[in-house]
Amino acid sequence: MNKNLMWFRNDLRIHDNTALHNACLSNIDEVICLFISTPKQWKKHFVSVKKISFIYQNLISLKKELLKLNIILYYYECTDFLSSIEYLFYFCGKHKVNSLFYNYQYESNEKDRDYLITQKLSMQGISIKGFHDNLLINPNKIKNKNGQPYKKFYFFKHTIINYLSENVPICFPIPKKRILCNKNNIDRIYFSKNFHINFNQNLFPIGEKEAIKKLKFFYTYKIEDYLVKRNFPSLNGTSMLSPYLSLGIISIRYCLQILFKKYKKKPLIDTLHTPWINEIIWREFYYHLLINFPMLSKSQSLFKWEKKINWSNNINYLNSWKNGETGFPIVDAAMKQLYQIGWMHNRLRMITASFLVKNLLINWRYGEKYFMSHLIDGDYALNNGGWQWSASIGSDSTSYIRVFHPSRQSEIFDKSGAFIKKYLPSLKIVPNNYIHNPYEWIIKSKCQIDYPKPIVNYQNSKQKFLLEYKLAKSFYNKNKD
Repeated sequence: MNKNLMWFRNDLRIHDNTALHNACLSNIDEVICLFISTPKQWKKHFVSVKKISFIYQNLISLKKELLKLNIILYYYECTDFLSSIEYLFYFCGKHKVNSLFYNYQYESNEKDRDYLITQKLSMQGISIKGFHDNLLINPNKIKNKNGQPYKKFYFFKHTIINYLSENVPICFPIPKKRILCNKNNIDRIYFSKNFHINFNQNLFPIGEKEAIKKLKFFYTYKIEDYLVKRNFPSLNGTSMLSPYLSLGIISIRYCLQILFKKYKKKPLIDTLHTPWINEIIWREFYYHLLINFPMLSKSQSLFKWEKKINWSNNINYLNSWKNGETGFPIVDAAMKQLYQIGWMHNRLRMITASFLVKNLLINWRYGEKYFMSHLIDGDYALNNGGWQWSASIGSDSTSYIRVFHPSRQSEIFDKSGAFIKKYLPSLKIVPNNYIHNPYEWIIKSKCQIDYPKPIVNYQNSKQKFLLEYKLAKSFYNKNKD
């Protein structure tokens, strides 16, 4: 009989958890689990307080579900990854662990941590078993004809769809209840005073079961209209599953498998469901990029010429953007949403990111870190990939540079200003035909409203940005070796 340790990280679930499934394969082995929190490391990585609170509350839920299976979840809080290595080594010795099971994480610091603990435990004769669990497909199986990883989404998507047409992702069941379990002296999960519930539980209820409910509700009532409603922030047309996926509270494979069962694989060719599949594949793409191009987790871009961009990095503009005081209502309302609930609609993420980079000429890295520091669904691979895409220095397949016009975007996707007025109540008195340019109405009506004048001229700032990008590329091409 062995004692197996399941090391939980970003995989806080019991259903379709690859490492947990493998740890429980033998009925006679004793299985214990461990989660190590690292507040100092989280702060260094700009993890938001809302996300940390969400982690703790979901750990409580996970602990209860594991106990039903006669599996104990131990908890320990230390400062950073280095100290977590020392504690894990100590824990394995104390509990006489024979095998360690975990699911891979792909960021640079996390990979270094896992390498060090693997080396240290292997020297003690402990078996180490890691798994690609946070993905649909093993990244080694998705390469181009030259055996190289994809950099462009279009070609990646084509390959993924072909693969999934022949290979439905396997989902592992919940492990069977264990025979052996020592429930004496079970450590309780300790909560730092700053990390009690401070997120909206109505929007983000706690636990894997609630995540599955959300998924099934989305498939039952929302997915048929997803193509039409997904871009309108006031319509609540999205799944709102991103916080659960970011912590592995629900499996991405399970999301796809349930969809396949419902529509018998039609989503792969059915345009009605293509946008939802598209979002799943984008998620996969950004993870594969992070795995295949490790420099992405060190704030580097795919294109070297990006280093030659002459960013203005105006601190006043940056603060106006953060505070939702740019004078562009859709940008400001989106930033207020981010601050208030720790989540932002995907269309709004693109609009606000484009505005920061391409109208304020501020380095995308400032926006990337600010988003991470406030998002309850902060996910490094997706956040980094999204910002590089928005900055047109990443994986965009188009030959032109996209620049979102905030006013036109809100005219299309928030025509009546319902979303704008929800998060900018001072603009409720502004007539709908002026809601996308309220400053014009303020001047005409001479009405005193606490709302700022636009901080930049859209067209002028766009042209300045395009010129800076053109100069950066030109300078790099002339001076590269």
